[in-house]
Amino acid sequence: MRPSWEYSSKSEGIGGKIKQAPEEFMVEEILPDGTVLELYTQVSLKDEAGGKFVHFALQKKDWSTSSAINRIAKALHVGQKRFGYAGTKDKAAITTQRVSVFGVSKEDVASLALMDLQVNGAWIAKDRVKLGELSGNRFRINWHGEMRGAEEKVSAVFSELGGKFPNYFGPQRFGTTRMNTHRVGELLLRRQFREAAMHFLAEAGSEEHQKAREARANLLGSGNFSAALKEFPKHLKLERSMIAHLAQEPEDYIGAFRKLPRQMMLLFVHAFQSWLFNEALSGRIAEGQVKREGGEFFCSSNAYGFPEPSNAGVDWLCGKLLGYDSVPNEREKEILSRHEISLEAFRIKEMPEISSKGHARALLSPIKDFGFDGEEGIFRFSLPAGAYATAALREFMKND
Repeated sequence: MRPSWEYSSKSEGIGGKIKQAPEEFMVEEILPDGTVLELYTQVSLKDEAGGKFVHFALQKKDWSTSSAINRIAKALHVGQKRFGYAGTKDKAAITTQRVSVFGVSKEDVASLALMDLQVNGAWIAKDRVKLGELSGNRFRINWHGEMRGAEEKVSAVFSELGGKFPNYFGPQRFGTTRMNTHRVGELLLRRQFREAAMHFLAEAGSEEHQKAREARANLLGSGNFSAALKEFPKHLKLERSMIAHLAQEPEDYIGAFRKLPRQMMLLFVHAFQSWLFNEALSGRIAEGQVKREGGEFFCSSNAYGFPEPSNAGVDWLCGKLLGYDSVPNEREKEILSRHEISLEAFRIKEMPEISSKGHARALLSPIKDFGFDGEEGIFRFSLPAGAYATAALREFMKND
């Protein structure tokens, strides 16, 4: 099911398309101190005495973050668990991000030369890069559409937004093609482990790869995991790891999920939380205002002007990504009731490693350093960590 979240602005959109090629979607990570890891630019940061980690500026093209790190780990002959990063970056894009690795020389990291992967500087640090340790991202995105009148329309929308937009999770959070990540998470929360596994493995959705579509359909019809292992294309590594386990242990669906990286398993649950968040926020946008409701709080801004949900303040209203520790307000109770699911469902005793207590998220996001070149069709702007460029651009394009 494709979502249809409410728009904050009422002005006419420019339609069109983005993401025609990786070169047309560029993302540069902004470090906590405001340093921007610029594309094709060497970074020279000071080594920390006594540090055992190497931090490096990774530039990648048409690689997911996890796949890129897997490739680099193989080149350095170390395990993936030695690596850390602040957040994942788009696959169909050219991106930069800070990555850490333990127990490898700076020289070995700096000299890496792999296809569509490059290191724009390496330095010694005392600590691992942890999830969330970034300020935000700077974007340069090519847009394709009717140029005539586009600048005026974009200007009208930007003026109406007043520098902020609904902080929806973007469609890639739910699976850009198959759009079922949140559905797998919901089934896990309902303890329907077989159904969750089969949905992930066999639901084709808008799968574009013909052999993958056929393999998924055959598995759905036969339930034969041994046959599926022969049919599933090699590039579906996650699915194949689960199928290989199920070929040996056909009823051990929990064990099959545990063949996935923990971050991937968590992504299923987080996607369902994100769906609920978007649903609640969309309802508030439809009502015409986003004001404080039960259990919500205001947070401060960091030096870059981005929300800091961990710090109380007066700048940005924070809502909830619901989990087992959340105290739901009336709106959230209604949404949980509509989905016939309880907060206790987020405490998964059978798989405690993917239980989620919930946390805060700004309901509106700032859009900084904004510009649009109507002649070249290029958007430029910066967003906080966790905010989606696709969520910002949908306000200007209005065609989902």
